[in-house]
Amino acid sequence: MCDDLDLLGYDFVLPNNLIATTPIIPKENARLLIYHDGKITHTTFHRLFDYIPQDYLIVLNDTKVINAQLFVNKLSLESLHKTRPHEMQTLQDYILPTKREIFYHKWLSNNLHLVQIKGKAKLYDIFVLRWNNIDVFIQVLDIKNDGYKLVSFFTLHDIAAVREIALCKSHTDIFSHVDILSQSQVLSVLQACGNIPLPPYMKRTSTEKDSKDYQSIFARHDGSVAAPTASLHFSESMFKVLKEKYDHAFVTLHVGAGTFKPVTSQNILNHKIHSESCLIKEQEVKKILNAEKLLCVGTTSMRSVEWLIREDLTQLNGDIMGENTIFLHPLNPPKKVHALLTNFHLPKSSLLMLVSSMIGRKETLRIYQEVIENKYRFYSYGDGMLII
Repeated sequence: MCDDLDLLGYDFVLPNNLIATTPIIPKENARLLIYHDGKITHTTFHRLFDYIPQDYLIVLNDTKVINAQLFVNKLSLESLHKTRPHEMQTLQDYILPTKREIFYHKWLSNNLHLVQIKGKAKLYDIFVLRWNNIDVFIQVLDIKNDGYKLVSFFTLHDIAAVREIALCKSHTDIFSHVDILSQSQVLSVLQACGNIPLPPYMKRTSTEKDSKDYQSIFARHDGSVAAPTASLHFSESMFKVLKEKYDHAFVTLHVGAGTFKPVTSQNILNHKIHSESCLIKEQEVKKILNAEKLLCVGTTSMRSVEWLIREDLTQLNGDIMGENTIFLHPLNPPKKVHALLTNFHLPKSSLLMLVSSMIGRKETLRIYQEVIENKYRFYSYGDGMLII
């Protein structure tokens, strides 16, 4: 097998002490490696714009991280099944005490949402949380082969309806008893009751400080469950300089939890890349297509641009929206992107393969070896690299 196709060809040893769990403050003090024409320069983000010519179009992802981590209580369906309607007193009698974690992924359609539920969860299980002094119920309506759950969010007019829901065995029957929450209402529930979902490798719960630190200053559109982390390096003053000195364009790619999914296929071509919702407004599409030199801030911006380029542009009319499943690697290199600002990624990850698609696998590993020797910080809150 070609080394560029072999998963082991993307492996390296990363010391745990180089995994960043908090950001550098001020942001400009984060370290920055410049890779240009095969040469490496070590600097900081203070000097980022010294290395980017002003004829580049800079592409940014304006997605916003939602509070996707919910802690809920499960209802005892066994107790509900045994209870007669006239015997029901309060909902508290049927709530199990142990908190369960639900990780929200995205709205699908037809009142369904994709989630992960920590621990065992069966079809038609019901969970509950309080929002604005109202009980919000979350019921499992389908279970996918990969273990992800399809759920609905709803409220009820009276407690007796809980028992009716517990006895229902079809979506139609359930929806006839409840008030389904709209997509915007579900986002409001997440905003009020959820936590910022830090990457699993940080091995800590999020804090109020993370609500600001794990969000780019130009985030506008709710939908991501992980930050486009190269964007986190921009302070207000740096973004002001960017807007003054460079033409720029925004894309919206909602980052899914699949971004943390490791590649496990020995032949990387057998890896099924995660699907993420992507939107590029018409005026931004025109900017991107007309740009002669293009720098992407982050792998999500790069995947958005390369996804766009591979669309049927003869049918281009208005905004471009769809599911982005592009997998960039050395045998599928970029067609449009000339430069990339990115953080340092996990061994054997699709993001490491994306970097390799620009400069080659061996060169990427050479850079990463120097990065490790110089004790750069890795991952979401870590340092960065400019390939130009």
